[in-house]
Amino acid sequence: MRAVLQHISDRQKGFAEHVVFDGLQQDGPLEQVLAFAPRLAFWVMSFQDVLRLNAQRMKDPELAMLMLRHRQEERGHDNWFFEDAALLMGRPFNLTEPWGRAHEGTRDASYAILSEVLSALDDRLRIILVLTLESTSHAFFSATANLPQTLSQGQRLKYFSNHHMEAEEQHEVFEEQMEAMLMGMELTPELRTQAIALVDRVYAAFHSMFDGLQMEQARPVSRPERHPRPALSA
Repeated sequence: MRAVLQHISDRQKGFAEHVVFDGLQQDGPLEQVLAFAPRLAFWVMSFQDVLRLNAQRMKDPELAMLMLRHRQEERGHDNWFFEDAALLMGRPFNLTEPWGRAHEGTRDASYAILSEVLSALDDRLRIILVLTLESTSHAFFSATANLPQTLSQGQRLKYFSNHHMEAEEQHEVFEEQMEAMLMGMELTPELRTQAIALVDRVYAAFHSMFDGLQMEQARPVSRPERHPRPALSA
């Protein structure tokens, strides 16, 4: 099992070198730096179902309770996302947008990750899936936590800020429990091979998703024009 956990760590380090993370280190208005943010919408919504379905498929009662607690800790983060997306776009987020062509890459990656939940036949693989997802979150939110906390208009972000990273750090106890339980389990050579392949497929999905985000990151930002209100007549 130690080899699988090390593989997750290695893939996390490689993912943190994606060009999108370079863009997060550039100077400029947050609206430009985070121009790709709305393209994450489908994954943010799907993530809640990934956790729900994964927990429901757990056969071991103790592991099922841990997964349920983890899911409860993640609830509400999607609300932070849509609040931030509306601020970054300068308009309310339209929930039909994630089904547009521009979001296809995110949808494809989300479906690929969801398929891992539905195809895993062993609780140990389900734990490895969650730990892999947590590792991608750590890479991403460690980078966004270093961004300025407010937009030029003075509004504060929640999802793309250290506010979210602080919430993610609260999951460390959960992850330590998961890893401790995993270290007490033995993997057959066949299951170890399946686990490493699962980690690789999840990271392949995220790399594909972020390749699409990088193209959006490079586009100039266009915000709706704000017209002054007409003066009231006497």
